[in-house]
Amino acid sequence: MSLNESVNRIVIGSGVIFAGTISGLLLNIFIKGVLTRNLSQTDFGTYSLALTVISLTGAIATLGLHEGVPRYIAYFRGRREDHKIQEIVVSGLLMGLLAGLAGMFISPIAFQHFAAGMFDTHENILSVIRIMIFAIPLTIFMNIAVAIYRGFDRTNVNMYFYDVIRPVSLWICVSLAVFTGVSLHTFVLADLLSMIFTFGLMVVYFIKHPPFKPELKIRFSEPTRQLFKYSFPLLISATLLNLMTWTDTIMLGYFKSSEVVGVYSAVYPLVSFLTIIITSMGFVYIPVASRLWGEGCKDILESLYQIVTKWCFVLSFPIFVLMFVYPEAILTRLYGAEYAMGATVLRILSLGFITNAYFGFNYHTIMAVGDSGFLMKCSTASAVINVVFNFLLIPDYGMLGAAAASAASFASIELLMTARAWRTHQMHPFTMAYRKFTVICLSLLSSMLILKLAFPTVNMIWVYLSFLVLYLVICQYSGIIDADERTIAREVRTNVRRHIGGFVPRSIRNV
Repeated sequence: MSLNESVNRIVIGSGVIFAGTISGLLLNIFIKGVLTRNLSQTDFGTYSLALTVISLTGAIATLGLHEGVPRYIAYFRGRREDHKIQEIVVSGLLMGLLAGLAGMFISPIAFQHFAAGMFDTHENILSVIRIMIFAIPLTIFMNIAVAIYRGFDRTNVNMYFYDVIRPVSLWICVSLAVFTGVSLHTFVLADLLSMIFTFGLMVVYFIKHPPFKPELKIRFSEPTRQLFKYSFPLLISATLLNLMTWTDTIMLGYFKSSEVVGVYSAVYPLVSFLTIIITSMGFVYIPVASRLWGEGCKDILESLYQIVTKWCFVLSFPIFVLMFVYPEAILTRLYGAEYAMGATVLRILSLGFITNAYFGFNYHTIMAVGDSGFLMKCSTASAVINVVFNFLLIPDYGMLGAAAASAASFASIELLMTARAWRTHQMHPFTMAYRKFTVICLSLLSSMLILKLAFPTVNMIWVYLSFLVLYLVICQYSGIIDADERTIAREVRTNVRRHIGGFVPRSIRNV
């Protein structure tokens, strides 16, 4: 597979994922706004803590298969070993469902045993968990089913179910809950009903549109062992990465009140917009990179790593500027003036999360080459940093301490993974053009902060729009995109027009 073909697949596939992710995030923020306006901060904090427990259980029960399955499907496709793919699919589904059922029964027992007396709303949290546990096996099946389609380059399935059907059905169910009676458990039941509906549609779709031609013969041999050996470190890695997100919520709940948890939980999802580009591209990048590695095309993989990292940061930086310079305005307009106290939290978190886009596809490249053991070690080190910093900072600094701990731990893991990619495989994203662009971005950010301090009464919308215009001009004429990348970009644009030709009017396609 050539470099141009690889970039085309990633850009076109990630475009679909990006559109779906944006719509999903906006719907989720809207839903969260409905919850924050109809529940007290204590009830919203209780719901957030229960959801954290369920999410942690689901992440563990997935066994890392959501990353292992697409990697091995793409890898075996690259090696032309299609006979091993069905075994990967069947093994992944069976292991995931069994682990999901086990997690459903263990989750409330473990919470009751280990978290007794830790939270000021312990009994309410437990009652919510006992309702939400039924979503665990359903979620795991959906995760692995989407992973299977992902291995076959069918990335649109993720958009259909996770970014459209799930949030839309949740919005409908939550809206009905508002009209039938506002209570915490009513909203929890609405959440569960939405998941059951989405799961049912996924089962029907999987039966009617399987990603490969299934065979009756089922076997468990070397590919299954390879999948488990590769996925288990990813289980540890994914669990620890999720713990870095959830540790803040859990430790805030332990040291502070549920009200503080509610404010922090409302602010935290906003930084997801900083990772939306790399998440969308990474969803397609891993199967493409795994296939290149299976074909032995290391040079193409290195060039791909550098190009998509730069493009990812170019697209992510304007979002970071908005969050870092104007956090008060964002929170006030989204959630109300009472949530403006989280402005500094948003600024700290955005500073930590932008490192994900800046260092780029280190995690995805390491995963594609099969070095999942290092990802486990790296995640362990970063999670330890997160827990230690949370323990030291939250008692005195509350939300600010939790945000600082998260920012430091996420930045540390990016540094470790980038160093590994360079030392082991001699791959890094820091071309001369990328280093030049880094200096430009630091200058632009400093200028925006100075303008805000010097002219606090100037309308932020006009200032930000002016920044966007200047940013586009710089990207176009500063030379950060070289001639080869412009050629690839023109080819991508041609292919995008071809893909959307049947759905978009000619006048819009020609823009």
